[in-house]
Amino acid sequence: MVTRFPPEPSGYLHIGHVKAAMLNYHYAKMYEGKMILRFDDTNPMNDKIEFVENILRDLATLEIKPDRIAYTSDYFDTTKEYMEKMIKLGLAYADDTPSDEMKLERDKGLESKYRSGATVEENLKRF
Repeated sequence: MVTRFPPEPSGYLHIGHVKAAMLNYHYAKMYEGKMILRFDDTNPMNDKIEFVENILRDLATLEIKPDRIAYTSDYFDTTKEYMEKMIKLGLAYADDTPSDEMKLERDKGLESKYRSGATVEENLKRF
């Protein structure tokens, strides 16, 4: 069993985080597995080393010792490669519709104009 605890390093842990961390750690140990602490650092504007350090300290206080520490950003290159592959296979598309317009389309159940109306080359360029 492998579990993960993925806090965003943009603030301090709260009781909900603690509960999730403790459950993930408990199940990993109970089943002789591993727990991965994966910092979800996808928004670098809000992420601070102060929060990473505090999260590590708080987990240590709770006697939670992750088997591995990773960062979502460690996988950006791999994610990009997979997305390009999926676009080339016609399994994904890129959409740059403004978020407010996208929400209206989604609420109305409308398909994105890029889903079937854009070529692979156009989607790759947009991506």
